[in-house]
Amino acid sequence: MNQLMIQEKIFLNIAVVFLGYFIKKSRKFPENSGDVLSKIVLYITLPATILTIFSQYKIDARLFILTFISIILGVLTFIFGYFVVKKVNLDNSDKWTLLVSICGYNIGLFALPFIQQVYGNEGIINMAMFDMGNSFIVFGFAYGVSFLAGGKTNFNLKEVSKKIIYFFPLDVYISALLMSLFNINFTGMTKEFIYQLSLPNNILALFTIGYFLDFDLNKNELKALIIGLFVKFLPGVALILTTPFLFDTKLLIIKIITIGAILPTPMVAVIYAKERGLNAKLASVFITASIIISILLMTYIMLRWK
Repeated sequence: MNQLMIQEKIFLNIAVVFLGYFIKKSRKFPENSGDVLSKIVLYITLPATILTIFSQYKIDARLFILTFISIILGVLTFIFGYFVVKKVNLDNSDKWTLLVSICGYNIGLFALPFIQQVYGNEGIINMAMFDMGNSFIVFGFAYGVSFLAGGKTNFNLKEVSKKIIYFFPLDVYISALLMSLFNINFTGMTKEFIYQLSLPNNILALFTIGYFLDFDLNKNELKALIIGLFVKFLPGVALILTTPFLFDTKLLIIKIITIGAILPTPMVAVIYAKERGLNAKLASVFITASIIISILLMTYIMLRWK
């Protein structure tokens, strides 16, 4: 794909994101529309997309490296963030909000539409393998961190395990992977039905991202926001700067790893913050800022690493 086509696809995707934002500001939709849209994507169109694409490709066992790298990146980012946040003068609630927010990446709602537009179905397969590891970080590790907020020690392994086991998109990833490995495919009307459900995924996911954008910054939260963003994106920026000297940036797997490391904070950070009495407003602003930075960095990679 030439540079002009990539630019057009990225521009169109960003346009859909901001369409969602302006629609929200117009107040034409009910207040809970964002939650409804995100659930449609997470539980219907995204799983259908994964099932459709996995059924078309034979999984290369080497792609499991993406799953392990995703887990390693998530854990290392948290450890780095923990030692940084521990040393700065912030409200305890803000500290734990940041620690929850730096865990994991927004892939299903944010990255997949961009990846599919630029790198096609092969890109989706690679990013889906990366997202399997990311799901354990977001719905397991980050959820466990939220239990420790405010010095609490009531870590509930049973609750964390249930969160992972019953997360439907992750179950679909695993099911699709097993079907691909054992060469099991949907046929007839079932295959067509799943395909039809997958068609609106790109538009809905990007629109939903825009619907959740929030630019209402508070001065008291600015310091925490800057520190959190520094921790969140330092590993990814380091990869962008060093990877061209170490690897061939034309390789899709190299692109996916680097893009994965600069993706924004997952939406569940706000949910966890609300559940644990943390700073949900800070989590929301953090998500917004990380989305903007991710779009810029991802655009750079897609345009420069051809």
